[in-house]
Amino acid sequence: MPLMDLTTRRMGALLAVAGLGFTVAACGSEPEASTPAPARVDVRASSQVVDLLPEQVARRGTLRVAIPDSGLPLAGKQNGELRGMDPDLGKALAQVMGLKYEPRMIPFSSALPGLQSGRYDVSFGEFYVTAKRLETADFVTAWHDYSSFVVQKDMKVKPRALTDVCGMQVGAMEGSVELKFLNDAQAGCAAKGRKPITIDAFPSISAGVLALSSNRVQAVLANRGGGENAVAKGQSFALVGQIGGGPTATAVARTAYSARMLRAVRKAYEVLMSQGAYSKILKANNTSYGAIDKPTVYTTGSSLPDYE
Repeated sequence: MPLMDLTTRRMGALLAVAGLGFTVAACGSEPEASTPAPARVDVRASSQVVDLLPEQVARRGTLRVAIPDSGLPLAGKQNGELRGMDPDLGKALAQVMGLKYEPRMIPFSSALPGLQSGRYDVSFGEFYVTAKRLETADFVTAWHDYSSFVVQKDMKVKPRALTDVCGMQVGAMEGSVELKFLNDAQAGCAAKGRKPITIDAFPSISAGVLALSSNRVQAVLANRGGGENAVAKGQSFALVGQIGGGPTATAVARTAYSARMLRAVRKAYEVLMSQGAYSKILKANNTSYGAIDKPTVYTTGSSLPDYE
């Protein structure tokens, strides 16, 4: 496409979106106990971001976003509506880019393969940035998280460290860093002469919590927000321990135009932060505890972030 045509199309998208408001977590049903009423957030397209977009993405006019089914407050469905911090941030990201938002809810374990196959431009899911994940995708940090155990409130022993669950049956979400934590902890159990952890992988945190409620597992290791949401639903659960902790990121498909797309995503987050939309989205989803003030790019050759 000629440069003039491309510029015209970009500015057309910019003008079309610039005056639109954005309703966070809009839904016709009553929100769950852990989810406050929707907030009005004004998201404006930014020429700084639009000008950074790769021609391939600008020409298409859509941002194809994978939303892993991580469970609320990150992402879930209520009465058929996609809700949570991740879909709200995804929509805001598309709007500040002047693009049409095209979300798809998928299992967490399908996110990175979906980026590799070219089905999506970006994936939410609040990924911890690891060497293994950097083999297949690039990342822009957007939040900060840690993990905790969800257990029955009347459980006599409350695990606060990974080796506290040696010999127990514990669940985690398939493909998650929590599942990796549990697998890595097996060596520590063996070193202490304890029985190994029996680990169950579930397609979502909500599936793991359902197993906990029926006593099929003794604990579920989940991101802190997911654990808080499980407790807030009124079941007799407790949330204990602080495992890991550090920056989490939006994954960006590795393509011939990755470098430009990474700059666009980072700038989009910077603009959302400066506009105040980022903080309002987190507040609306009870995830302000994980707010960051500076998005960082991680790609091939980058030094990994520090995790506790």
